[in-house]
Amino acid sequence: MSTNNKILLFLALSFFAFQNIKAQSVYEGKKTKVEKDISADFPFESKFIDLGTDTVHYVESGEGDPIILLHGLPANAYLWRNIIPNIDDNKKVIALDFLGFGKSSFPKDRNVSVEVQYKMLTDFIEAKQLKNVTLFIQDIGSIVGMLYAIREPQNVKGMALFEAPFMPADVMYDQLPFSFKAFMKLTRTKKGNEKWMVKKNFAGKKLAVNFFTGRKLPKEAYPHYTQPWDEKERRYAITNGPDPAVLSYTKGKGESDFATLLDTISNGMKETRIPILYFYAKKGLVNRKKAVEYAKENFNNATFVYLGKGKHFLTESHPKQISQKFNFWFETLK
Repeated sequence: MSTNNKILLFLALSFFAFQNIKAQSVYEGKKTKVEKDISADFPFESKFIDLGTDTVHYVESGEGDPIILLHGLPANAYLWRNIIPNIDDNKKVIALDFLGFGKSSFPKDRNVSVEVQYKMLTDFIEAKQLKNVTLFIQDIGSIVGMLYAIREPQNVKGMALFEAPFMPADVMYDQLPFSFKAFMKLTRTKKGNEKWMVKKNFAGKKLAVNFFTGRKLPKEAYPHYTQPWDEKERRYAITNGPDPAVLSYTKGKGESDFATLLDTISNGMKETRIPILYFYAKKGLVNRKKAVEYAKENFNNATFVYLGKGKHFLTESHPKQISQKFNFWFETLK
């Protein structure tokens, strides 16, 4: 081997060694496996509240300062079933379905934009007279929840989040896995989005659920995730909401409504002093290594918890650990 080749090999090995050290610093500790005996039961009484022309489904337990659990795509309140009973001691825990999701109504005009869902949340908080809330949020739920924390910080005690788009558009797109980027290209046009989400009912397939959970669920769990999408009309709740697929046109460097939304959120999250509890896993889906590094560099007043192995629905892989860490963090809040 020539001297030049030896130098190139040394530089390459040094680079990969440096990257490995960086990865270890992000994923410190044991790579905990998915928890066993995760219950599929949803033993909660459904409640409904009328907010204008729409009806919101939610479940509620406990008393005390309220904790609002906001799900992501393509889930519903079922995502939180193993969290609710483990954090409701001396706390009021509320998990709701966004408009068009789960058992909540779907607006007749099919408008389930971020601002529509945001208004639903603010109307819900006002109607329930909830004060000093803590937000436990993920994915689309985190978009709405972070906006609430940015706009109404006086009513937010703390934020716990995972798999959340809290970074600028270019950072978010760059760190996404190849599988996600490939699917974004398939759905980035209105026609493509409708084909996959409405006609093919991607969200209503077991394959999609397993893709987000990162594990095979027991058969009893699937209907809770898939049945809401049996009604074809409701599938437009996915196509008409926030659309990260537009980022694939310019790899996150162009202008779009979604990119502007992410700029607003990322700037607000860098400035806020509200206590943050950030859960992440290896390798995640929306939050990969670069997202974790971004959070550690830009979040103020934050506590970071590495859970171990997980994908997008982290409550489907580490519910006990998440609940325990949340309870400990919640007791530190003023």
